[in-house]
Amino acid sequence: MDASRRSAREIVTRIVEAYNAKDADALAELYLPDARYWSALGDWQEGIAAIRSHIEDLHRRLPDEQMTIDAVMTDGEAIVAEFTSAGTAPSGLPYQISFTEVIELRNGKIASVMVYLDPEEIDRIMG
Repeated sequence: MDASRRSAREIVTRIVEAYNAKDADALAELYLPDARYWSALGDWQEGIAAIRSHIEDLHRRLPDEQMTIDAVMTDGEAIVAEFTSAGTAPSGLPYQISFTEVIELRNGKIASVMVYLDPEEIDRIMG
């Protein structure tokens, strides 16, 4: 595996480890200060404070959610990662969802993330 692919895999692994540990500090360290983040759960989050707030809200709403990595593809500057998340929805019912993230890097840090989820699945989970 070449260095750019190894580095991309390491970043995705660090994202998942920090997310699963609910470690907002470790997640924030992966992003550039002016990073952008978009998901079907909300609008663009711009800047590390907004991104951190969004992720902390997810941790509050889905406290036992755990992510796993299904696949990682990269060209060195962009990463496409497929994940599965499972946990307990706010309704108390268990869920499992698959989704894709497109992550752009700049100088080894995350510059932007776009999270692609099925909106019907989001409605089912979040209520």
